[in-house]
Amino acid sequence: MVSSAPTATNTSSTLPMAQGGKLTVLQGLRAVAALLVVWTHSIDAAGAYASSRQGDFFHLAGFGACGLDIFFVISGFIVSLVASRAAAQDQHSAGKFLSRRFTRIYPLYWILTVVVILTAELGAHPIAWHSVSWLPTALLLPSLSYPVASPILSLGWSLVFEMYFYFVLAAWMALTPRHLVRNTIFFLGAMVSVGAVASFHRPLLILWSNPILLEFLFGCAIGLLYSRLLLPSHTGSNDSRRVSILGRGLTALGAAALTATMFTGYGTANFEGMILNGQSSWLRVGVWGVPSALLVLGAVLWSPAMQSFPARLLVFLGDASYSIYLCTVPARSGVEHFWRYLGRWGGDTGIVLCGIACTLAGVVCYLVVERPLMRFFHNWYKQIPFQVSAK
Repeated sequence: MVSSAPTATNTSSTLPMAQGGKLTVLQGLRAVAALLVVWTHSIDAAGAYASSRQGDFFHLAGFGACGLDIFFVISGFIVSLVASRAAAQDQHSAGKFLSRRFTRIYPLYWILTVVVILTAELGAHPIAWHSVSWLPTALLLPSLSYPVASPILSLGWSLVFEMYFYFVLAAWMALTPRHLVRNTIFFLGAMVSVGAVASFHRPLLILWSNPILLEFLFGCAIGLLYSRLLLPSHTGSNDSRRVSILGRGLTALGAAALTATMFTGYGTANFEGMILNGQSSWLRVGVWGVPSALLVLGAVLWSPAMQSFPARLLVFLGDASYSIYLCTVPARSGVEHFWRYLGRWGGDTGIVLCGIACTLAGVVCYLVVERPLMRFFHNWYKQIPFQVSAK
């Protein structure tokens, strides 16, 4: 989720229901997205020490950044459905929604930010403290400086957009709970349109009207389509087969369109600074956002059972995708420290070993830190429920 960026609904238990079970295929897509990000960082880490075939293969080096776009679309889909269902059950759900997002996103992010700080201070590249914007870094708020800077844990830049999306959803949940997704789409679409016309150069306005937000809206639109037309109660068996066939086609089309950019190129769409400052956001939405939306829509329509061992492994890695994503930066720093051992077999082998190390670090973090945190806050919610005034 979240993000993609992994999202605040990163376990398969929160996924919307499909025929015969859950849309666990989206967990598989999350795993693919996280591994793409890990792959790109592994190639980048190796590039400073050794040449590799992967680093020189067309535009492969930065291609894995498209994993974030897949995360954003999935986030728009799942979180909008979760918000809609929460609003339908409780007119006072906006506070609950935000508090659950906070407890899901912030604790692990803070812990790994501390790890990054300690890693940097103990390594060869200490942090330039005078240049750190502490409030935006700690709370994932938009930076007040221009050009907009990433947080200390650099991958947290995507979580800034995630949190903004959550705030907008929560606001419409409080104001118009029956139409919160529709109004979220209209509001963010209007902000992006105004930003395109006005060409904002102020940090807050750049982020609030950034075209990358359209990827969340793609997910919201898929969620509306799913909830109104594609739930099992709305389709017969023959319709379901046709929908599944259509889903496979769209999945293949989205995957092919994404893969094609590996050969055709994607300009500066993979640079986070260019996205934070809105300079390459339209490009990124076009080359990676639209194909990611096709991929997610196809997966939702197809909804395979995910029963085989490789599929179940992907689902597990999807559950751990938030930890894998955030652990990539500190794990990569550790790998670079020991590169003299990993890289002795050549750059390409070093990339593979770096990717495995980062993924394993994320899985361990999920099992040892993230999952206990989720259990703690789940029990905390059960023990200290929100008090809602009766009408």
